[in-house]
Amino acid sequence: MRRCYEVLAATLLLAVIATGCGKRESSAGGGGGKRGADDQSLVFSLKSSPTNLDPRVGNDDASGRIFDLVHSGLIAITADNDYAPDVAESWETPDSLTIIFHLRPNVKFQDGRPLTARDVKWTYDTLMDPKFSSAKKAGYAAVDRIEAPDDRTVIFRLKEPNGGIFSSLSLGIVPQGADTNIFKNKPVGAGPYRVVEFRSDDRVVMEAFDGWHLGAPKIKRVVARIVPDATTRVLELRRGSINLAVNQVPVDSVGEFEKNPDFTVLRTPGATYWYLAFNLRDPVMKNKQVRQAIAHGIDRERIVRDLVRGNGKVSDSIFPQGHWARAEGLQTFAYNPDTAKTLLDRAGYRDPDGDGPKSRFRLLFKTSTDAEANQRAQIIQQMLKQVGIEVQIQSNEFGTFYEDIQKGNFQMFSLSRGGIVDPDFYQVIFHSSSIPPAGQNRGYYINKRVDQLIQQGRATFDRAKRKQAYDEIQKIVAEDLPYISLYHQGNIAVMRKNVAGFEMYPSGFLLSVPKMTVGP
Repeated sequence: MRRCYEVLAATLLLAVIATGCGKRESSAGGGGGKRGADDQSLVFSLKSSPTNLDPRVGNDDASGRIFDLVHSGLIAITADNDYAPDVAESWETPDSLTIIFHLRPNVKFQDGRPLTARDVKWTYDTLMDPKFSSAKKAGYAAVDRIEAPDDRTVIFRLKEPNGGIFSSLSLGIVPQGADTNIFKNKPVGAGPYRVVEFRSDDRVVMEAFDGWHLGAPKIKRVVARIVPDATTRVLELRRGSINLAVNQVPVDSVGEFEKNPDFTVLRTPGATYWYLAFNLRDPVMKNKQVRQAIAHGIDRERIVRDLVRGNGKVSDSIFPQGHWARAEGLQTFAYNPDTAKTLLDRAGYRDPDGDGPKSRFRLLFKTSTDAEANQRAQIIQQMLKQVGIEVQIQSNEFGTFYEDIQKGNFQMFSLSRGGIVDPDFYQVIFHSSSIPPAGQNRGYYINKRVDQLIQQGRATFDRAKRKQAYDEIQKIVAEDLPYISLYHQGNIAVMRKNVAGFEMYPSGFLLSVPKMTVGP
């Protein structure tokens, strides 16, 4: 189940980044000099530290980028959001309830152990065990059992047909007996790189696994530097201690790298979906008219224009344009402060003093300490103030913030999701059975019709029939607003000229790294 992730203006800060001036913080990634360029290793930046390197558990963007390099699943996601063989060299569906995978011969884990069907079965059996805590469980609700009749054959037996199950089968395979308490920091995978050092909030150091079944990686050393501060990331790129940044450079700073002959900048449309989420168990947020008023009170076009400098496209769906499951003609809550005020009045939250300083009510907006995250929150704060809603922003280090989100300890937050390949992801985020810890329905959204349509959409492999179900889901969700869709952000990769072979994936995956090279 590949990755889903989440990030969020003080004009002065952006100006400082663009000029390279201002207070210099020591890099959260540590290190210095131009090691990334000098020893032909690849050094890329992350905004936050991975929360868990066990692929059965880690569910944040930073962990996902490490999974790209360390783990291999039965199948892999391609750059055009399709599926390709990975540990499995082929598969077949003899009927609607059976998927048979045939594993490649001689696949090995990074400690030399052979990877067999027993390891695949172990990986999924432990994840689906009721005693195992993971937000990824919901993706496998349709699985009845897994069989391993021999070392190279894995059979998934389903309870009912599930056309979306393949999006969950890129999960990294771990060895039989893998202890999540150990693997969260010291994983053993079957991917192209093995972790040799993990310092939380500092770096993840990886070395090439030359026994990888898809061929020895060309770059022998890869380092993920955790650099939360945007100014520092830009400075580290300039001096060469970071030589690749994917969606890590503030848009206002990209231009300087485009003009610099020492760098290559790649821009592509993106599938990273930014949204505003609500806790529907909250006495205020459970009122649909309040959510709709908030939607009318937010100028999404302005957020795209001012925050990401046009590097995005406003959307009313979790799917970007061109995705087969995207519905068109969805209800749109256009920016209209007067309509927002009217809806708040109808909901019983009248303005106590007209244009005076008193607010209708106060909301707590939780976010991380990331500069862009705070800028987004501040823009929304100012917009909602105009309709009489006082927004208090609470910023925490990402791990603390994300823990609150996973526990449902919030009224409102904004994050992003990437890697939404199949619309069956609605099962994970909006089905009533996916309320944490079983899934990622963190806002406690419950709609029986949506539940029925999710089951209908996954009950067939016929894409046309599936689309009918998901079109209706999108129409219901667009009105109910458990999420307010903000925009899909474009991708921007900045790299040194000696870095070659990078391929952009819609959600910023690093799956092309094993084929890349770094010159002197």
